[in-house]
Amino acid sequence: MKIAYVLNTIFSGFIALLISTFFAGGTIAENYTDKTWVAPEFFVILPIWALGCLLGLLIYKSKVPGVYLFISILITWASIPVGIHFGFNLAT
Repeated sequence: MKIAYVLNTIFSGFIALLISTFFAGGTIAENYTDKTWVAPEFFVILPIWALGCLLGLLIYKSKVPGVYLFISILITWASIPVGIHFGFNLAT
């Protein structure tokens, strides 16, 4: 189960990094300047993902890790849309 949690953490972290850089870079229509990061407030996805990862780790380290593995994976993946929503709120 530890391998599943570590693989999930690596994979979801990579996806969170890709999503945050995509939104921070903006689309072609938004990036009419020569700046690399048009909307850097979307990098808030990464700390929120890290908090979700730490919360999932605390739940995983409980007495019955087999029962809570699904919950910790769910928290890790649910933190990405929460970060996106928070980033959109910061952008507007």
